[in-house]
Amino acid sequence: MFSFLIAMISSMLIVTGSLYSYRNMIQSRVGDVNVDDVKDSIDMMDDPYDLYEEERESEITDIKEMIKEEKVRQKSNIIENTTKNASAMVSVYRLIPYAFLILGFIGLENSHALKIIPYLLGLAAGIPVGYLISKKLFISQS
Repeated sequence: MFSFLIAMISSMLIVTGSLYSYRNMIQSRVGDVNVDDVKDSIDMMDDPYDLYEEERESEITDIKEMIKEEKVRQKSNIIENTTKNASAMVSVYRLIPYAFLILGFIGLENSHALKIIPYLLGLAAGIPVGYLISKKLFISQS
């Protein structure tokens, strides 16, 4: 019973802390940007019968080339991207739950209360529970 509870709480805290730290990182980078996608409705008014479909196909080809160039540029900036994302990777909100996981495992093993099957089931059960809690607390807020 204790194995299941400690594993479930640990994995739930890890998922919740990870989503919270990534949410904070994204919000700090994006800021208060409002992006309204009105291109589709304007496109529909300008060309309701798809008379200019050939021009769109060339635009799609240009966009595909831009995406390829961006991918090459991103691959060359791996170290820079890693350092930018390091704040979310080594966040306190993630490190403390991992410490709880490790110390809980060691505590259960030392007290001879560790049951592997319930522990693994608790780890598996904590992931969706942590996601649902995080979704309710952090993601659904707009």
